[in-house]
Amino acid sequence: MGCWESPTGHHVFILCWVSLICTMVAAIGGIAAYYKLDSSLILVYGLENLVDFISSAIVLWRFYLPSSSDPAEEARLLAREKRASVGITFVLVILGFGTIITASEDFAMGMEELKNLTTLYYVSMFSMLIFGLLAMFKFQYAKAMNSPSLRKDGLCSAFGTVLAASLFLTTVLSKSSNGGLWWLDPLIAMTCGIATFIYGLRGIYKAYVRDGLPVCSCSWWMYGDKSDASEMEMTGPTSPSPTKMARGDEEDVSDVVIT
Repeated sequence: MGCWESPTGHHVFILCWVSLICTMVAAIGGIAAYYKLDSSLILVYGLENLVDFISSAIVLWRFYLPSSSDPAEEARLLAREKRASVGITFVLVILGFGTIITASEDFAMGMEELKNLTTLYYVSMFSMLIFGLLAMFKFQYAKAMNSPSLRKDGLCSAFGTVLAASLFLTTVLSKSSNGGLWWLDPLIAMTCGIATFIYGLRGIYKAYVRDGLPVCSCSWWMYGDKSDASEMEMTGPTSPSPTKMARGDEEDVSDVVIT
C-alpha cells in the first residue's frame, strides 16, 4: 500500500481535494440543515467544516501537484511550508474562538427541543467515519512528508471528528433521557474549543516571537522568505529536511499524538 506507507506530494494533492469536497458538502449541508432543524449543534457542525475547508485549501496550495510528483516542483513548493503552517495556525485560532462562543451560547440557552433526531443520528455517524478517516490519512501523510501544515490540517479534521462524535452521543442520549444530558455536547465543544484556541495562539506566538517570522507582512505571505528560496537553490530537489522543518515549525509528536 504505497500511498499509505510512502506517500508523495501528489498523493497529498489528491487527499486535499477529497477533503475539500467532503468539507464543502458538510458545511453547506450543516448550515442548510440548521434552518430546517433549528439545532445549534448542527450549525456548529456546518461552521466547523467551513473552517476545515479553508484549512484544506491552504494545504492544497502548499502541495499543488496536479499531474505527478516532480522532485523539482516539490522542492519549489517546500518554500510554501512555513506560510501554510502559520496560515492554518490562524485558522485554528478562528475555529477555537468560534466554538467557544457557540458553546457559551448553548449553555446560556439551556435545554432545547431537538427535532428530527434520526437525521442528526445518521449525519453525525457518517461524519465520524469520513472525517476520522481523513484525519488518519492526514496525520500519516504529515508524518511521512514531515509537514507541519498538513499535521495541523489533520488536527482540524480530528476536531471535526470529535464534534461529530459529540453530536452523535448527544443525539443518542437525548433519545434515552428526554434531553436531560443536553449540557454534554456544549461541554465537549467548549473543552475542544479552548484547547484549539490555545494551541493556535501558541503557534502564532512561536512563529512571530521565537522564530521571528514576519507574519504581519503582506510581502512575506505573497513571496515568502528569501532565505527559503536560496536554501532551495543550494539543496536542490530533495525531500523535506527535518532540520528545516523544525526551524519553521517545531511541532513534534509531543504536540499532536498520532496513534
